[in-house]
Amino acid sequence: MNQKILQIVLAAVSVVALGALGAWYHGNESLRHARADLVNATLVPIAAALKENQALHRELQAEPFTEKDATSVLGAYLAKVRRDGVPKHADMKERLDAFAENNATIATLLKAYAPHARTPGFAAEADKFRNYASAWRDRWNSVMELFMAGGNFAAAGVPFPAGFPEAVQAEIAAAR
Repeated sequence: MNQKILQIVLAAVSVVALGALGAWYHGNESLRHARADLVNATLVPIAAALKENQALHRELQAEPFTEKDATSVLGAYLAKVRRDGVPKHADMKERLDAFAENNATIATLLKAYAPHARTPGFAAEADKFRNYASAWRDRWNSVMELFMAGGNFAAAGVPFPAGFPEAVQAEIAAAR
């Protein structure tokens, strides 16, 4: 009789253990898929917007967008619209608007992803980028004010955080 009870108990424990293992596996798979979805919804678009901004910035630092004596892309735009008027430089404004929109998108996605960061340097680089994006937006929004007042941009602005693109790539690799 004791043998039969022992077999029943062992069978019950085995069933419970297999059920727990199955639940753990299912939960682990669900978590893995949720992380992949988060990476695809935040980090991948961040990387794409960064790449687009790098291309836009290179383009804006070349002819016909450069301006003699301008210390920045925004300074060049201000000099051009002051000299030729706003309509003549609509193509440059379009690129600068796209740059600003990409920065805003990146900053928004960073805020959504921040609690899930996995690499130590990502949070610091993300903070630097958000500060950069905010300062750049403020400078871009002040162009027409400076134009109307006859002023110029201060020579120094918040520099782009050079380590940010690498931090994004490292975070993508760590999250996958």
